[in-house]
Amino acid sequence: MLMRQEEAAMDIITAVKSVYSKYATFSGRASRAEYWYFFLFTIIAGAALSAIDSTLATAFSIANVVPNLAVAVRRLHDTNRSGKLIVALILVEVVLFLVIVVSFVAGISGAIGGNENVATGGGIGVLVGVVLFVVLAIYWIYLMAKRGDAGPNRFGDPS
Repeated sequence: MLMRQEEAAMDIITAVKSVYSKYATFSGRASRAEYWYFFLFTIIAGAALSAIDSTLATAFSIANVVPNLAVAVRRLHDTNRSGKLIVALILVEVVLFLVIVVSFVAGISGAIGGNENVATGGGIGVLVGVVLFVVLAIYWIYLMAKRGDAGPNRFGDPS
C-alpha cells in the first residue's frame, strides 16, 4: 500500500502543529495521518487533563471544537466530499439522541404507570436509536479512515 509522501512524513507533533496553525480553516485538505494523529492527541491530552482537573479538561474540549470540526471538514475534502456532510451527520446524531431520550422517558413512564405496551415501545425506541447511533459512528470512522484522492480534486492539492 503506497502512502502519499506528506502522509508518510507526518508525525503527531507535526499533525498537531498543522491543525492548530489552521485553527478555523475549513478549506483545503487534511491527510489521514493529520486527522488521526490530532484525534489521538485530543484523546490523550483530554484524559491527562481530566486526571488533573475536570475544569481544565472541559476548557480543552471547548477550545478544540473548532479545530476538530475544521480538520474533519478538510479530511472529507481529501476524499472529494463536501464538508456539509458533517452538518448532516451532526443533525442526524442530535435527532437520534433525542429519539433515545424520549424513548427512554416513555419506557420508564410506561413501566411506572403499568402500561406494558408503552414500556415495550420505549425500550424498542432506545434499542433502535442506539443501533442507528452505532451505525452512524461506524460510517464516520469509515469516512475519516478512507484513503484520500492521490492527486488534486475539487478542494485542492493533497496536503
